[in-house]
Amino acid sequence: MTAASVTAPPRALALLPILALAWGATWPLMKLGVTEIPVLSFRALTGFVAGSALLALAGLVHGGIRPLKREWRGVVICAPISVTGWFYLSALSVTLLPAGRAALLAYTMPLWAFLIGVLFLGEPILKRRLIGLAAGVGAILLMAWDALGQAVGAAEFPWGVLVITGAAMVWSAGSTLQKEMRFESPVMVIAAWQLLIGAAPLALLGLALEPRDWIGSVGWEPLAALVGVGLVSQALGMWTWFTILTMTSVAVASLAILCVPLVGIGLAAWLLGETIGWVEIVGFALIAVGMATVTPLEKLFGRRRPPGV
Repeated sequence: MTAASVTAPPRALALLPILALAWGATWPLMKLGVTEIPVLSFRALTGFVAGSALLALAGLVHGGIRPLKREWRGVVICAPISVTGWFYLSALSVTLLPAGRAALLAYTMPLWAFLIGVLFLGEPILKRRLIGLAAGVGAILLMAWDALGQAVGAAEFPWGVLVITGAAMVWSAGSTLQKEMRFESPVMVIAAWQLLIGAAPLALLGLALEPRDWIGSVGWEPLAALVGVGLVSQALGMWTWFTILTMTSVAVASLAILCVPLVGIGLAAWLLGETIGWVEIVGFALIAVGMATVTPLEKLFGRRRPPGV
């Protein structure tokens, strides 16, 4: 593939920072939202907000809001993993970790996707991807070690690190499964229905397990965070991602993903007053190295892949 074939138009390049900001804002906004809104209820509502917005947008852009009849089964299978599991674990993690660290560890997900592909789909084991996996695991161990160093007893075991790592694995499994489904309908339609279907179990569990006294007493900041995550982080972020993909390659679009953990750390420091120390800096460097090994950035430089790779 030549460099000319992946040249990004100015509009695509202008959308990259918007995407990084939208997805990076997820973490401090979730942290702010779950201070007063229970986790299950918060994530169910953000899913409904984002799904409804994307469904309306799909109707305007594509003229239809329903997947192909044969695709409904795949939508229903993927939603509990890609949405229900990921939504719950990622939101739970910010109740146990600083938002910046949760954002960092969440973006080990491409590394787990590689591991799932090797174990279950027979994908080739590439040396650079093994290096990336080691870098990602190193970041996890670093933050677990730091959390243990700050603990004063067994009750402060770094559960947050395990929860967000589990969330990254769930997202990776859902993404791999979704890829295998080979959906043909517009992605906004598929994403919207998965959001709505995946949010439903969270809503039911929230009604059954969580108190509802927050409804009349919640402050404007958690409510704004809820709307922000639903409309900006999820609906706008997804629309921006797929708009970029229609104009350029995954290699160019992935540049924004590489920036998301850094944006998450910065916004968490700005909005929540979280500190940025050497652990966050080293963790970001390790995860950036890991993500770079599974991101096709070589396409930006016009390098050709060897046959069969």
